[in-house]
Amino acid sequence: MSEFIELGQQGEIGFLAFANVTEVYKPAGTYEVVDAPKDLVGWLEHHPYLKTSKPKPVTLGGVKGEQLDVLVKDLPQDYNGLCGPDCVDIAPVSNGQAAAYFREEVSKRKVFVLEDVKGDTVMIWFAGAPDTFDKFASKAQKVVESVKWNGS
Repeated sequence: MSEFIELGQQGEIGFLAFANVTEVYKPAGTYEVVDAPKDLVGWLEHHPYLKTSKPKPVTLGGVKGEQLDVLVKDLPQDYNGLCGPDCVDIAPVSNGQAAAYFREEVSKRKVFVLEDVKGDTVMIWFAGAPDTFDKFASKAQKVVESVKWNGS
């Protein structure tokens, strides 16, 4: 299983990402990496720079998880993550990118957390600008719903 995959639609109207989350960045922009918590949804809900909706149960490809909306909020003026001053580092990835991250300017984001895909925690999210999100979200949702986990 690839650790991180990101798909985008031409014209930058939105993107869809899949990440195998084994570690997360400690909140506060310290770049400190720690083991991912057992309850990644709870970690997102209590992150000081993220605002979340109430999680809802979901099943994707036969694996149960939760879905929620996640927005970046209340970044301090002096905040500067690995991804820049306007985004929150979420998890390091080993494919050459610095991190899986959430940008502040993306005002709509749907996140799915599956905590047992072959024993791994997988986070899937799609995001986009408010003027293009709804159009992109309907396409991204179809892709998410088509996911199959072989052997899970």
